[in-house]
Amino acid sequence: MKTRLINCVLASLAVSLSTGYGQNSINFDGIFSGSDDYSNKEIVGFFNGHKTEDSAYGTFENPTSQTFIRYTIGTVEGDNSDDEYFFLFAEVPIEVKNMIWSNVDSNKLGTDPSTGLTEDDISPYRVQHETHHKVGDLDLDFGTATGSEKLGLVDSSGSTKLTANLAGNLDGKDTGGSYGLISYRDSVNYLFDNGLADTTSSLNREQTMSFELQFEVDAVKNQQIIELARNGLDYHLSPERGGFATQVPEPSSTLLVGLLSGLCLLRRKR
Repeated sequence: MKTRLINCVLASLAVSLSTGYGQNSINFDGIFSGSDDYSNKEIVGFFNGHKTEDSAYGTFENPTSQTFIRYTIGTVEGDNSDDEYFFLFAEVPIEVKNMIWSNVDSNKLGTDPSTGLTEDDISPYRVQHETHHKVGDLDLDFGTATGSEKLGLVDSSGSTKLTANLAGNLDGKDTGGSYGLISYRDSVNYLFDNGLADTTSSLNREQTMSFELQFEVDAVKNQQIIELARNGLDYHLSPERGGFATQVPEPSSTLLVGLLSGLCLLRRKR
């Protein structure tokens, strides 16, 4: 009876990892697009690991906002080898940060949004920045707007286990190599690769700050990555816009696992 329960729960975890094993294709470019076949989507909390005490997004112990993660097992679109990987996609809501920067002094901005940043672009950032910096010292050049930004996956005590930096490079850190990280791409990679921005300017107001991580397929390690994400995403945001996500929460795959586990327990009781 005990073995049957364990097998049932393991089956439910397998459903949480992939509903289309071996069939999903991911355009591994750092953003989420319509061609990405992510089987699973769920809601997790996030907080700002930079100047947390001054942030609008709470703390690890009490995150005050939510975002979506997506994950699946699949192949890289355009890769003829058909090798399979585990993918995790995470993004910052557009109300919190968008992909804009400029080497123009923030006190000398223009008024034409088609040619450069305007005060409307940076005023939300200015408010949040000045909660812990001097008034009027906000800069949104590439280095400042992206140089220190990162995603951190943390354990249940808040200790960082994996980081991915948003500087248009591939320098993610898998502490101890425990989780099988192969590579990752981010939204800066996407903008540069497609000629939508360079280090002098980015006007991508509707592009979120996002990360797409690629891991080896390993049922235990992949589930650990999901559990780390569920602990709350540690985003280093400097600066942040301060807005709160307006996306309507949707049923998550966590609910599906809970229902399946409940059915397992009910079967055992009967």
